[in-house]
Amino acid sequence: MSRNPLALIEEWLANLVAPWSERLDIHLPAMGASLGFHLLVVLVLATIATAVPADLTGAFQTEMVIGELPDLAKLDSTELVETDRLTTIEPVGGTFAPRLSPLLNNPAMMDEAPKMTVDVPSATRAVLPAAARLDSAVTVHGSGMENVEGVDKAVDRLAQEILRKLEQGRTLVVWAFDASGSLQAERENLRKHIEEVYKHIAQAGGSDIFETAGLQTAVVSFGKDRKVLCEPTTDPAAVASAIRAVGLDESGIETVFQTVIDIVKKYGKFRMDGQVTKPMIVVVTDEIGDDLDRLEPAIAACRDAKVPVYVLGSPAVFGRKDGLADYKHPVTGRQYYNLKVDQGPESALLEGVQLPFWFEGPQYEYLDAGFGPYGLSRLAGATQGIYFISRMSNKVPVHFDPAGMREYKPDWVSMDQYRKAVLGDPLRQAVVMASEICQKKLPGTPPMGFPPVDDAAFKESLTRNQEGTARTLYTVEEALVPINQVAKLREKEVSRRWLAHYDLIRGRLMALRVRCFEYSGQCAKMKRDTPKFTKANSNAWRLVPDTEIHYSDKAAAAAKEAEGLLKKVIADHPGTPWALLAERELRHPMGLKWVETHVEPPPKPGEGNNNAAAKKKAMPAPSKPEEPPKL
Repeated sequence: MSRNPLALIEEWLANLVAPWSERLDIHLPAMGASLGFHLLVVLVLATIATAVPADLTGAFQTEMVIGELPDLAKLDSTELVETDRLTTIEPVGGTFAPRLSPLLNNPAMMDEAPKMTVDVPSATRAVLPAAARLDSAVTVHGSGMENVEGVDKAVDRLAQEILRKLEQGRTLVVWAFDASGSLQAERENLRKHIEEVYKHIAQAGGSDIFETAGLQTAVVSFGKDRKVLCEPTTDPAAVASAIRAVGLDESGIETVFQTVIDIVKKYGKFRMDGQVTKPMIVVVTDEIGDDLDRLEPAIAACRDAKVPVYVLGSPAVFGRKDGLADYKHPVTGRQYYNLKVDQGPESALLEGVQLPFWFEGPQYEYLDAGFGPYGLSRLAGATQGIYFISRMSNKVPVHFDPAGMREYKPDWVSMDQYRKAVLGDPLRQAVVMASEICQKKLPGTPPMGFPPVDDAAFKESLTRNQEGTARTLYTVEEALVPINQVAKLREKEVSRRWLAHYDLIRGRLMALRVRCFEYSGQCAKMKRDTPKFTKANSNAWRLVPDTEIHYSDKAAAAAKEAEGLLKKVIADHPGTPWALLAERELRHPMGLKWVETHVEPPPKPGEGNNNAAAKKKAMPAPSKPEEPPKL
């Protein structure tokens, strides 16, 4: 009789995990199935496409808000760019190559448009009031990102790009503004600065530069839908008026990539007075967009029409999708704090584990990745544009020097290329698998203090806390299986980014595993043989960090190996998120020991609680919390 296919799969998974269960000195009856699930997750990723509601791909809604405009050229419908087909997309930087290749400046994109002459150096000096601190490695077009100190410096740098574009011929700058609430306050500041930049451009090239050089500007807003707020114009005042009129989109949906496609369709072959006017798109946003499935079509459309995309955005959050933002509602005036916004990760898939740190100190849940988010960074790089990192959130405690992060650039290739590359590299596949396993919210530091020894709840609390730590240990053990399986391949890895990922993940998982064993072992020891106090007023015990590992010799050896890995991360990758997280893990030793203390015993039933109980009974039932706004 043939066997059940599911039974065969379970048997295969059990055989796969068994050797590692023996090596780790544990018994994992359920780990095989869970590991198999996560193996399948990675494989399924290659075939899953993100579904997007049909109403996200609608055409522009044109909303005229600036009154009378000069006569504008009509769009020739026969010149619309076809964007429904995909073209072959070359990789943009990254680390899939065996060595870091030098960044080469691609030739400027030229066509038959009439040429003009602008004194770019002198114009640039007039436009830039002060030198911005830039990462010299990313000033090359197509590299994907550039760090600047604030939105004002980012706009100044864009002025340089506009002037360089004007050297090639007539230019149309299309500003695409995210209409979500999280950007509302900043849009006003940006509008004022854009006005100044256009004044500087006029001073540098002459008051008639907009007409004679053919510099025109259009303004678009986007959220769930797209709106044209200003058709191409040479009037800077009309541009400022349109930016001021960007409305508030409260849907919480940002269709940034579809917006780029629609802009290319509308303006990709734009002509003014019969002459070709080449567009450049500037996206202003602080989120990653909700239509990532439209990224490759957007790149294909821009490349076909030779339209570069520039982005003014925030840094990605290291190794996670969501960031935090404060928001004041423009109508109600109510202030909201720590709302979730999609700001990362910097890579195509999550490449870092989410693990809590034990004991007091920063948790570093939100770190600046040193790069922009994957989708928008890839869009900018693949179209010969630049992602300007122009906002440093006060919700992110640490930022990193862009020069030091140069060698850790993510792999900004298409999602299909990324998946194939990861699936073809066991070490990188193990990193992604471990990251996926550790995305669940794990408990932080377990209780280190306990009730008095003579309290009936003393041993019960020991057992309950052991059970909580066991849940953390299960996830850690599960994530360690793929990581340990590829340990021998570690020396063959040449990418500094993937080496930092692997060593940090392995070191942190091993350290947390030791901590869990140490905690559970000390609780078990206390239940078996509670020691006598040496001080007269002591009545309880608490756990504190200790340099000695008490659980076993194997645990002590594992702690020493984890410490070595984490110190290597600090030495090999200074000034990076990986080094910071390794330093935080080593802040406290991995061992635990008992110290005696004094704890006030809880009041007995009926003693001192009557008033508190009466107040609690009189309190009204809590109302349903208000739904926070969608940013």
